[in-house]
Amino acid sequence: MSHADLRELQTALTLAADLASGLQKAPSRQDADQLVDVLRRALTAAGSLGTDTGPAGSPTGCAAHPHGAVDPLYGDPEDPLPPGYGKCLLCNDRRRRADAQQPLRLNRRRFRGPDCSP
Repeated sequence: MSHADLRELQTALTLAADLASGLQKAPSRQDADQLVDVLRRALTAAGSLGTDTGPAGSPTGCAAHPHGAVDPLYGDPEDPLPPGYGKCLLCNDRRRRADAQQPLRLNRRRFRGPDCSP
């Protein structure tokens, strides 16, 4: 059991309790679906407690960060991750930073190239 697993379970259960207490007598289908999604997250997190099978069985599936945080955008159909990104938030953050800096590197090369020397 990792701290991330326990934290995920606590967050999902708290959110489920908040959603359930806010339901009215006749909740909308969207409210019910949202509650079901949060309860599924809690069930998945509870199922992963006590399992420690290495990177393949870790929440992130990452060999470098087996007990790291899962990227919240992983599996999001509205805002999918770019190709090659995995579940690991730490690795994805590193990739995002590298992708954001790449245009800067190209500009520097263009202005500092052999043609631009004084």
